[in-house]
Amino acid sequence: MKRFLYHDLIVAGNWCNLKCRYCTSVADAGDFGEATSASAKRRGAAIAIPNVLDMLDGLRRHVDAPVIKVSGGELFLLANATDFVAELSARYAHVQVLTNGTELTPAIVERLSGLGNVGFNLSLDGHTPEMNAMRWRSSRLGERVMAALDAVAVVGRTLEITMVVSDANAAHLCDFLAFLATLPCRVVLIPIPVRGVHSDRLFGLEARRTFAEVLRSLPGAFAPVLGPAAYYHRLADFLDGEDGVRRHRCHLTAAAVQLFDTGAITPCPVGWTAEIANVRRDGIDAASAVIGEHKLYDLMQRDPPRVPVCRSCFSQADVLNLYLDGAIDLAELAVMPLFAAPAARQRLVELKTARMRALQAPAKARARFDSTVVGSGAAGSGAAAAMAVAADR
Repeated sequence: MKRFLYHDLIVAGNWCNLKCRYCTSVADAGDFGEATSASAKRRGAAIAIPNVLDMLDGLRRHVDAPVIKVSGGELFLLANATDFVAELSARYAHVQVLTNGTELTPAIVERLSGLGNVGFNLSLDGHTPEMNAMRWRSSRLGERVMAALDAVAVVGRTLEITMVVSDANAAHLCDFLAFLATLPCRVVLIPIPVRGVHSDRLFGLEARRTFAEVLRSLPGAFAPVLGPAAYYHRLADFLDGEDGVRRHRCHLTAAAVQLFDTGAITPCPVGWTAEIANVRRDGIDAASAVIGEHKLYDLMQRDPPRVPVCRSCFSQADVLNLYLDGAIDLAELAVMPLFAAPAARQRLVELKTARMRALQAPAKARARFDSTVVGSGAAGSGAAAAMAVAADR
């Protein structure tokens, strides 16, 4: 049995009702199959719940993970998304639902929050239309998102908010934090910089450096609406680095497994590179055997990062990286709901122990491992092609 922290499930990843200027995920999701479990891209479309659960349950026979993250596209465009999340809550210690909030009604919030082990991760770039200029096409959309925020806040469960930082909102971070501090629930704001081929145009160098200086002043009075302080300081170092290249190793591929409802499996939930197996095509046994063993895992865990998509990436996963690198402790990490469940904490301890053992391996063994990665055969099974694809994203 392979042991990971969480499964990352994408359902109808190419269907979203927003057209965020910085988004590449909706377009890229098509690379991992167009025939999703959703019946169609229209109102009233539904998830083929038994089919997706069959894939997940098959995966769970081989890859144990106490937590699951589920997202689209926009999950709540699908008529039975709430029923589907309820099924997941019976299978995992914690379910994190990623949403843009446009379809998140008070009834949905009440039902899912009542399950006790479901949390929301809301994509929100600020508390004003101006801060969300790269997300919202109309004020009506913004009103729906803010109503969803209010509904989650009233329930009182911890809410994680992902803020994509760009020229549109970077200068107003502290205003947003002050607003979040007025909400009647615990909030954890995680800013991530714009990624992809348009990042330089959407988040200029001067704005990045100014934003980095603000980050270095955190948490200060804003501690109640922030995660571990080390995350914001590491993000600052990344943003104002001379060449904008990531220096820190990423452990996400050793902690998470991504499955699309098309059956595709990829090694990283953030830097989509290539399909390494497909449950529908290959069968669950053969597909699961590739997890953790494909050459891309070696390539994406290099220190320092070597894969192009990794070298330009900074994401929520860096909170996890800080813990596995020993820069923060488990209590600091567990302020985020994704890591708070007792089963998640236990798995995190296991992963960190494995990380420490790897660091203590004899130098000769590590050198032998490196030679297998760097050698001409390391990019077999599509790894070289995947690196080329990653360089273009």
